[in-house]
Amino acid sequence: MVVFPISVLGNTDGEYYASLKKAEVNWRSGPGKKYPIKWIYQETGYPVKVLDTYDIWRQVQEADGSRGWVHKNMLSSRRTILVREEGNLINKPQNPAQTIAIVQPGTIGQIERCPANTKYCLLSFTYQDREVKGWFPRTYVWGIDDNEEID
Repeated sequence: MVVFPISVLGNTDGEYYASLKKAEVNWRSGPGKKYPIKWIYQETGYPVKVLDTYDIWRQVQEADGSRGWVHKNMLSSRRTILVREEGNLINKPQNPAQTIAIVQPGTIGQIERCPANTKYCLLSFTYQDREVKGWFPRTYVWGIDDNEEID
C-alpha cells in the first residue's frame, strides 16, 4: 500500500489558489446541486482561493472575501491574480525602471514568476489580443501570499 501525505499541493493548511476554468461558473451556497446558486461568475481565469473540499465540491473565496461552492471541474490550477490597486507595470524589478503600462484595479493577470520575499512579481496581461509582460508590486494584487514563491 502507498500512503501519500495529506497535502500533495505543498500547503500544510490545505488552502491553495486556483482560477475559474470556464466562462460561466455557478457559485452555490453549499456543496451540491441541491443548494441554490448564489451568483454566476462569467470570467474565465478569475482567481479564487480554495478553502475546503467536500467530495467533488470546493469551497472557494474571492478577493472581497465572498465564499461559495463550485464543482471541482470548474477550477484550473493555472495561477492568476486580480489587481486591487492601480500601479505601473515595469520592465525590471528595481530602480531605475521603465513603465510598460498602467494596470487598473479589476484586471486579471497570470503569474509568470514571483520570487519569495520580494516586492515585485513578473506578471502577464492580455490587452487587445496582445500579451504585455512586466513586473508589478506584489502588494497591489490578490491571489498570491506575502512570502509565497512561484517559479
